[in-house]
Amino acid sequence: MAKTIRIGFLGFGTVGTGAFRMLQDNRDAIVKKIGLSFEVAKIGIKDTSKERGVDPSLFTTDLDSIVNDPTIDVVIEVIGGVDPAARLVEAALKHGKHVVTANKELIAKHGSRLVHLAKSKGLDLHYEAAVGGGIPLIQPLKHQLAGNDLVRMMGILNGTTNYILTMMEEEEADYSDALREAQEKGYAEADPTNDVEGIDTGYKISILASIAGGKQVAVNEVYREGISKVSATDIAYAASWGYRIKLLGIAEMIGEAVRVRVHPTMIPLTHPLASVNGVYNALWIHGDFVGDVMFSGRGAGSDPTGSAVIGDFLDVGRNIFAGGSGSAIPYDEGMKTAPMDDLETTYYLRIQVEDKPRTLGEISMVFGRHEISIAEMQMRTLPSEKGEIVCLTHKAKESAVQAALAEVQWLPCVSKVATTIRVETA
Repeated sequence: MAKTIRIGFLGFGTVGTGAFRMLQDNRDAIVKKIGLSFEVAKIGIKDTSKERGVDPSLFTTDLDSIVNDPTIDVVIEVIGGVDPAARLVEAALKHGKHVVTANKELIAKHGSRLVHLAKSKGLDLHYEAAVGGGIPLIQPLKHQLAGNDLVRMMGILNGTTNYILTMMEEEEADYSDALREAQEKGYAEADPTNDVEGIDTGYKISILASIAGGKQVAVNEVYREGISKVSATDIAYAASWGYRIKLLGIAEMIGEAVRVRVHPTMIPLTHPLASVNGVYNALWIHGDFVGDVMFSGRGAGSDPTGSAVIGDFLDVGRNIFAGGSGSAIPYDEGMKTAPMDDLETTYYLRIQVEDKPRTLGEISMVFGRHEISIAEMQMRTLPSEKGEIVCLTHKAKESAVQAALAEVQWLPCVSKVATTIRVETA
């Protein structure tokens, strides 16, 4: 055990402190599992004035000094975002350092290029913590499930939105009230846009789809809707029909292409994902040989995500001990994506109307022209001579539904199309 692995941290926020604490608290077990000792050599931060409970001599604001230091073997990148993370990770690899990152945006946008670079240098680049926090998702896709054609994936990949939707159901709260509660409890940021508009989930499902498909899915090819238009009324209607609303990231293979989408989704109460509540995350996978598999657990936070970072570090350390070349598994760029317009699924529609004769008939005529048939329907009277038509369609094409709704909303009898939610039955 002559060699000591020297580690440099880029960033020391929630994830970084969790990973650092695990290295310290479980040092003996980690050394035993790797076969080599280790030490944290430097920690790159922005603000040195903040008290962190760690030897202050470890901290530096010169992040380049970490990736350029020839004595550092492993860089742990937990800054987040692309700038300056992409430049620093690339520099670390070019200087012969293994990299562990928890940066979902970085991998979603630059994963293929960086993993190819790592492979060309005989280095590791691992990113388990980028998706699912403490839930092992990346490694099973790259290894245990790699022999399968992964036909479909559906995931609750953001704890903030899952908590909000859970509170809306359990407390019959409006979206704004549930969001405020999530912010008060520290589950949502002051600016929750990345979470509630599906951006965070979009990064994560694109990474999973890239691994499964063997080519990087461009982030701008991911269809995305958030949860801000979901109301307690929609959640109640869903429950009355035996469904629950979740924000899902969905990837499905369509021949040689993949369709990747993020949006609120109604799923049957009998589906395994329907019982995943609060801040928990889960990924459901259907493979051609393995069948249905689901992973679930705490998807964010200092300890779970830090655990995933250190799990990756152990893989790197074992590789250093064995003296082997890097185990990074590259994937190419240019994954072909199937258009959202060609999606065929069931739809939940809530339309507010004038409470007048022939209203239902006029709407039905529009649906009929677009070959959309209704499976179930509820109607109720609202105050001020308004009404509400709520329905589930039979399977219909996305392009047809959007065209019909664009036409419906201009009918004199229609006040507005309040909600459109896609329904997944399997």
